[in-house]
Amino acid sequence: MAFFAELKGDALDAYKKTYQIVKQKAMKELNLSEDQIVIRPLRPEDLGLTNPAWRFSVTSTSAWNTLIDSKTIADNRFVGIYGICSPESTQLITQLKITRAGSDARIWNIEIASAQEDKTIYVDDPFTVDQNTTLTIQGYNATTGTNSSYQLIFLGVVAEKKGMVISP
Repeated sequence: MAFFAELKGDALDAYKKTYQIVKQKAMKELNLSEDQIVIRPLRPEDLGLTNPAWRFSVTSTSAWNTLIDSKTIADNRFVGIYGICSPESTQLITQLKITRAGSDARIWNIEIASAQEDKTIYVDDPFTVDQNTTLTIQGYNATTGTNSSYQLIFLGVVAEKKGMVISP
């Protein structure tokens, strides 16, 4: 389930692609059938945030800010991210650098999000993070502004063994 007013076209393709990738990885690596896993929306807690809100401290100007710091994805869990929403009136973060298991996996220019009507962008190269793998996400603040509670929403899905978070 995704929480969009309308999920169609490229956005739907990005969601479907990510959904299938994490589903197949979970089934294969955990040796589980489709009815033994659940696929749910990504939560802030899945990426190591302490509260159920997509808020980050952006305090360094004209520099990289660490948003997610070496979070190890839980056992029996697979994460996929296919887009972001940047609802702040002043967009501080212009690029994201995603590091998976110590190697740069993606660098996304997200500055275009502020030009979108819903401030949301989807990518055609989603990234996934497997169970027990570390994830670091940095955001580049190209401005002289700071914000200790900057909202940047990661759009993604999680495939995991049923019962870890929910048991539908």
